Amino acid sequence: MSWDKVGKLLVAVLIGLMVLLAAYGLLRGSPRLEASLTYAYLTYPSQFSERISKASEQLKYEQLQGRINTISEGGLSHDQVERLVEMAQAPYTQLFAKPFEAGLVDHRTGLLIELRNSGDAPVRQVKIRLPAKGLVQVRDAAGNDTIVEAATAQVEIPAIEPAGACKVWVYFDADYTQIRQGGISISHADGEADVQVYREVIGFPAWVARYSRELMALLGVLAFSVLGLGYACLARRNLRQA
Repeated sequence: MSWDKVGKLLVAVLIGLMVLLAAYGLLRGSPRLEASLTYAYLTYPSQFSERISKASEQLKYEQLQGRINTISEGGLSHDQVERLVEMAQAPYTQLFAKPFEAGLVDHRTGLLIELRNSGDAPVRQVKIRLPAKGLVQVRDAAGNDTIVEAATAQVEIPAIEPAGACKVWVYFDADYTQIRQGGISISHADGEADVQVYREVIGFPAWVARYSRELMALLGVLAFSVLGLGYACLARRNLRQA
């Protein structure tokens, strides 16, 4: 086989692949349930952690008992002091109960799941399987929030109406890399969701992500240019030999 035929074959294969990709994009249609995932590493001011530590220290039994005895000048019985200590500790005990013993600093890995129904019929029995247990908040299309008290690894949404959207926030008490590599599954009664994953990047990766479409178009132009130059060189070589 001559180089001229090889060049023509490569051009034909490239054009054929482009036609197939275009036909696939037109014929496959849009999926009924689309999901986008955005991972983030959450940070909190160090001052917040210091305030939590100071508040925990001041709420200890010994601290409160000493202050109450000082204020009452010893005029209260032991049982009365015990009750006052319990009353003073009760709101903060509930606030710092599990899983918030250290405030918010333990839940540094965040995940936002945005679900969209692009079909013309309701999507039912949406199930999300998370890579680990996390604190979950679900907001439906009407803006109503559902907060799950206990950490869970599975989220269930009864239905999402046509053209409707739903947001799910998840906060993990786990390492960011572990959650990113753990994987996630989103399905509904009629199949799987079309999932796109996003993550926060800075510097050069952020620039590449921002102009990814332009870069892909540029790479396509360069590929065509290389093939065109190769074909032109082969054509000139054949003319000289002739």
